Amino acid sequence: MHQTPAYDDQHIVVARGLGMRGVRAHYYQGVDLDLAAGRAHAICAENKGGKTELLLTLAGRMLPTEGELTIAGNDARHLRGLDKVRPLAGLGFFERVNDVERVLRVRTVVSAELSLAGKPSGRAATEAYLERWGLADKAATVIDDLERRDYDLLGIALGMAGDPKILVVSDIERDLTEHQSQALARRLCELAHETGACVVCGVNDYDLAACFDTATCITDDARAQRSAWERKNLAKEVA
Repeated sequence: MHQTPAYDDQHIVVARGLGMRGVRAHYYQGVDLDLAAGRAHAICAENKGGKTELLLTLAGRMLPTEGELTIAGNDARHLRGLDKVRPLAGLGFFERVNDVERVLRVRTVVSAELSLAGKPSGRAATEAYLERWGLADKAATVIDDLERRDYDLLGIALGMAGDPKILVVSDIERDLTEHQSQALARRLCELAHETGACVVCGVNDYDLAACFDTATCITDDARAQRSAWERKNLAKEVA
């Protein structure tokens, strides 16, 4: 008999032994999570280590095949549960999932997303929203001309347009300096603290994962990274 993990106002995501099996192997397996609202959480694994699949599971876009998962009180192991979770979750940009047409201007894309979220989406409202995200000077820029940092930030802004309870983000290391990635991590932490959303971000590097409020390692490689990080920081404290 299945027993659904407990949900409370603090832990919006609770998972026990969560896994997803593909045709040849697991995408991820044995994942335990207790993710609080109002906090930013890192999911750490190497490339193709299952981060994307796990993040999309938490956003109600993919179905786990093993274990238990509750999201905002909904049993997310079944399609009926995913239908309830999906409206609660926002996504940053995920390649081949919610890409936008790169020939469009930033203003056009943001206006459309605000409209879909039932928000004012005229020129003034759109530019005010961009101002909140530090993207006002990019309003007329074509998506394909954005610097990678601004592209990632735009994806986060679009994901938050509907005031979701959960925001999932990926790929904040690609084509960015370490400093830029850490700045985005800090921005995600601030976002969670200010809005009360549960922010979940996939990262490759545990040094970056440590910038978040919590970090969960879902592969042996990531756990080895964490052990090395802990030894390094313990040595610094001793010194």
